[in-house]
Amino acid sequence: MDKELKELFDSSIIRSKLEQFYTMLYYISRYATIEKDEFDINRDLTIKLLISSKVFTDREFPKNISNVFLSRKNREKPFYKVSFSNDRVVLDLKNGRHGYVIFREGMLQQAKALVFYGSFSFRLRKKGENVEAFDFENVDLYGSFGSRGFINVDINYVSVRSVEFHKGSEMALVRAKVSRNEFEINEHTWLLDLVTRFITDKSLQPLDW
Repeated sequence: MDKELKELFDSSIIRSKLEQFYTMLYYISRYATIEKDEFDINRDLTIKLLISSKVFTDREFPKNISNVFLSRKNREKPFYKVSFSNDRVVLDLKNGRHGYVIFREGMLQQAKALVFYGSFSFRLRKKGENVEAFDFENVDLYGSFGSRGFINVDINYVSVRSVEFHKGSEMALVRAKVSRNEFEINEHTWLLDLVTRFITDKSLQPLDW
């Protein structure tokens, strides 16, 4: 584990904080010497680790964590559930200034923040040299999304389905759908509501805190 973490946090290698975060969680699951398959991880030590490793540029965000649960019943696909002290917690991307921008569907798509609803959970797995986080629950990507052209569509909330972090870079393969929360917060046609239930978008883009 020491060897893996030393490479992961080698400052001479350009990596996204997100890749470091999820890869570190994968290593913890893989190398933890606790024999139990399910256990809660010490909250205070978790926060100390996240701050000292500088995974978060916002040092206050980890303090919102109230509990971290890990299940390793499936060692190849560990399951994490992170609980927060508030029902809605927002983590700005790139300090919330411009977010991450990619030009698609005739418009600039901007990912500005991650929104967590009380808790969030996910699974991890290795895909070659990359780590993929998938089966996300209770988290949305907030920003300016949609399309321009024959039909103009504006979307603010996207539900992330999976993120494959490309080793040693800021690039990630993101699979996402329009969040159901989008239709509770903003007004749209019933047809858009129906269609977006079945469409999953896939894009390769830079993604980081």
